[in-house]
Amino acid sequence: MKIIALADTHLEQWKIPKKLEELLKSADLIVHAGDFTSYEVYKRFADFNLVAVHGNMDDENVKSELDEIAKFELERVKFGVIHAGNYTNEFHDLIYKAMELEVDVLIFGHLHRFVIERRKGVVAICPGSPTEPRMSIASCAEIEIEEGKIAFKRHVVQPLLCSMEVNSFEDRCWR
Repeated sequence: MKIIALADTHLEQWKIPKKLEELLKSADLIVHAGDFTSYEVYKRFADFNLVAVHGNMDDENVKSELDEIAKFELERVKFGVIHAGNYTNEFHDLIYKAMELEVDVLIFGHLHRFVIERRKGVVAICPGSPTEPRMSIASCAEIEIEEGKIAFKRHVVQPLLCSMEVNSFEDRCWR
């Protein structure tokens, strides 16, 4: 079972990176941890097999259709999905949130950067943002489940670093 997890797309219209679109088409399930921004973009993601929550920047139509928390189970692995994690580099609160939800993996967004933390037998993962990264490169996460075992992988989906094109950024670096 292949899951593509993402968050914080912040799009008014469907304009996702080509590599992300390829990953979405190859997945068994898409998990979006909120901040689609527009209803139109949410509905395009809903064309896939989708589990999603709303984020703080989603319009009222998205918020009316999606909850703040989602839970599901695949191959004996329990997942939770929320939008807002925290604003620090400490993720113990998310580990405790996962334990409270009684899940093995908590997928969260809001940070716009890839983070994975494993503590107390629980994994908290933020897939980053494929379109508006912060202190990171544009990314999503792949979660592979086989016979109850989980593997995590970060995919860089476009040459965008902290919302700046990598090529133009590199041209300005000192050599």
